[in-house]
Amino acid sequence: MSTTLDAARPPGARLLRTAGPGRFTRRALTCWSALALAVATPVALATPASAAAPAYLGAVGNVQELSNRTGQPLATHAYAQFSSQVPEGRMITVRTSANWRQVAAAGPGSALYNDIVRWARTIKARPNPVMFAYHHEPEASGSGRHGTAADFIAAYRRVVSIFRAEGVQNVEFTWQMTEYAFRVPASDARSAGRWYPGDGYVDNVGADAYNWSDCGHGKNRWVELSTMADPVVAFARAHGKRASLPEFAADPDSRRAQWLQNAHQYLAAHAGEITAAFYFHRGPTNPANQDCSWALTTQTEFKAYGNMARDTSRFRP
Repeated sequence: MSTTLDAARPPGARLLRTAGPGRFTRRALTCWSALALAVATPVALATPASAAAPAYLGAVGNVQELSNRTGQPLATHAYAQFSSQVPEGRMITVRTSANWRQVAAAGPGSALYNDIVRWARTIKARPNPVMFAYHHEPEASGSGRHGTAADFIAAYRRVVSIFRAEGVQNVEFTWQMTEYAFRVPASDARSAGRWYPGDGYVDNVGADAYNWSDCGHGKNRWVELSTMADPVVAFARAHGKRASLPEFAADPDSRRAQWLQNAHQYLAAHAGEITAAFYFHRGPTNPANQDCSWALTTQTEFKAYGNMARDTSRFRP
């Protein structure tokens, strides 16, 4: 999702979804019927896999507010530039103003190389594991100025190689795409396979998943998280990798609390395969989607997300 968060995410990063499939017509629910649906509908959760560690559950944006409203601690997914200080977070996504060919060619003594080394050493010194992603959503139109798919792969590999040369052991290298990249035909320039850095450079296959409904570039179709995440899990499984949702959210709707409950069920059913999920608790992020307000707002929505966080057999901050 394109955002002004730390000025690290240029506008237009989500324009990819203009080509998305159609949307179903929204059903109107009264406030009372929506409340009954969100509270009374049971969620039949799968039995957690005995060998699977709980998945990280958190947020992007106003993490503290969401934590306060749910009454639960949440993991943070932070964004930054290589030229900035290294933020704290369970997951960190970084990019640079340099194009991908410049990143791939970054050599000892250059400012960019020194910044990458500084990041590697800072993260290495931290006691906890970190999910680390370089340049999220490279296939989206907002990233086009940085180069081609081949250029991205070379840059991604260069960053990973520098981290490894510094002996960083506590990083899970996460490749962060849009979920749509896993659903388009292989012939499409945005297809995930065209942007994959390779099994030797990826630990976790990440995808940003948005239920646009009738906002932004949406076409009035309500999409469950399972529909978006299934192709991502399939890709990860085919490559012997784990999967994650570095960003996920739904447009405001009387069904959003139920959507979160369904997401809870889906993530629980994929324990061990989907290892992290971060709700995009933010408002509109660029001129292309000013009518999209992803942040949760109602008590039933906060309760639904809080119930996920309280499910400590499956989730952890």
